[in-house]
Amino acid sequence: MRKRIVSPLILILSLIFMVSCTRPMVKGIESSINEVGDISNVKVTADGAKITNACSKDSTVLKNVDKNNVLNVVEQVEDWYAVKMPDNSIGFIPSDQCKPVVVEDGDGTAPEGNNVTAKAPTKAPTKMPGNTGGGDGAPVTPKPEKDANSNSLTNQEQEMFNLVNQARSQNNVPALAIDMELTKVARIKSQDMIDNNYFSHNSPTYGSPFDMMKSFGIKYVKAGENIAGNQNVASAHDALMNSPGHRQNILSPDYTHIGIGIKKGGQYGNMFTQMFISKPK
Repeated sequence: MRKRIVSPLILILSLIFMVSCTRPMVKGIESSINEVGDISNVKVTADGAKITNACSKDSTVLKNVDKNNVLNVVEQVEDWYAVKMPDNSIGFIPSDQCKPVVVEDGDGTAPEGNNVTAKAPTKAPTKMPGNTGGGDGAPVTPKPEKDANSNSLTNQEQEMFNLVNQARSQNNVPALAIDMELTKVARIKSQDMIDNNYFSHNSPTYGSPFDMMKSFGIKYVKAGENIAGNQNVASAHDALMNSPGHRQNILSPDYTHIGIGIKKGGQYGNMFTQMFISKPK
């Protein structure tokens, strides 16, 4: 019986063909950030709370305030809040007698002058080779997306929202509520990263995620952002949960609301933005 001899040249050519026809999988990428925002309002949580003329419980009492009253905060001084009195004078209330809250526009208690202009980014965004747009490093004006202002979640966004709350439930953390205004901002951020060819919390268009939230009228006591690039929702969620910083944002009991924006595009297949806020009442 004749033995078949494989030519070394044929073997080499076969290996080259296999390598050239195999497309390498682009690994996902993730990043997280959070901050405590400026406290504009506090709600009285104690019975018999008192506003004094200085940061001391031995100071003169200026006013007794009922529980659940909302006060406008001027600034925080260690364990005290400086609050504006009805006559525009300043008094002080200890932080253990109240809690920070978010007051929405239109309820008569929101302070004036809250418009914020987005600042320039303080950290250079990470460029993503292989993407289109922004190749010369100049900011690209984001194109309006037909679903950016949609008042309902896409299937992918709903899937990620469900996974986030499942993870919180498994860790005995209260579920997050979806905030559609925040979701619209998250969608714009995801599209901005694709259009401007970068991966960073700092947008060349909108600045930091916190500047961006404020410029779109989002109010919060604490806020955070997770961003990721990945092929699908399940892979993105797994990658985020396996990273300590992202996991901390997802499971933080401090947050009450989430916005999720997912856009198709970029070298990772999809761009994901999760924006978290604490909006206690």
